[in-house]
Amino acid sequence: MDKHSVDRLIEERYQSLSPVLQRAARYVMDNPKYMALNSMRSVASSAGLQSSTMHRLARELGFDGYESFRSVYRTWLTEGSSSFSERATALQKRSGSDEAEKLIRELLHADNTHLTELTATDTLKSIKHATDILGKARRIYVAGQRSLFPAAFYFNYACSMFMHNTRLLTGIAGTFSDDLREGDSGDALLVFSYNPYARDSVSAVEFARQQGMRIVSITDSTLSPIAKQSHALVIVPNSTPSLFPSVVPAMSIAQILVAMLVARGGKKSLQEIKKSEAQLQRFAVYVD
Repeated sequence: MDKHSVDRLIEERYQSLSPVLQRAARYVMDNPKYMALNSMRSVASSAGLQSSTMHRLARELGFDGYESFRSVYRTWLTEGSSSFSERATALQKRSGSDEAEKLIRELLHADNTHLTELTATDTLKSIKHATDILGKARRIYVAGQRSLFPAAFYFNYACSMFMHNTRLLTGIAGTFSDDLREGDSGDALLVFSYNPYARDSVSAVEFARQQGMRIVSITDSTLSPIAKQSHALVIVPNSTPSLFPSVVPAMSIAQILVAMLVARGGKKSLQEIKKSEAQLQRFAVYVD
């Protein structure tokens, strides 16, 4: 059950609750962040109620107890549009040894669930469409700002083994947009962007679209500012109790796109990969 469902349940049951439980329910709905970050005793004290009242409210709403009730608000806070400091505060509230294993399991479960969701039929079709656009592009510009730079870097790095038409927009010395100047209708822009959306990534998409480039977007929502301008749109779930939205789904898509491009690359790609391997061996890049 998520926060929206709990809010709706409280509204439906509100009139049937006793006056003291109504006070508790109203406090919870008005102070969801305080609910997520504080103990039953602290919440009850702030609401001017007995601790047992909060426990009774949780049971009345169908929860095993206060902690399972509170977990709904913890999840909402860490996975929603909360600030980084609020997410960090929520994590620190779970620093006790009894919470550590539970938190680890939640983090792993979130990413496992996200990767499973990527196998949905619509998502697979979107990935295939993205591969078609990238495979036909004369040049592929790759953008991923801040926490999503690793996904962009990986795609560019891996493609360099068998392609010579990718350009990573690094932003070194403030030159993020410079490499886009030559882009035109024969090119594509692959962009990774999550909420909060980096300004440079949004601007790159707008500029690339004006230049007639094909846009492949890996983002977290159809409401993303880059979504409506995309020719191929891959929506990835990324909610997690961690400090940042999970980069695992975006990294997975980056790896998949590389694999798909290799698979359709034919003999030329194989020849380029052999040349790359020979060069790596020549420089003894890896330990023998």
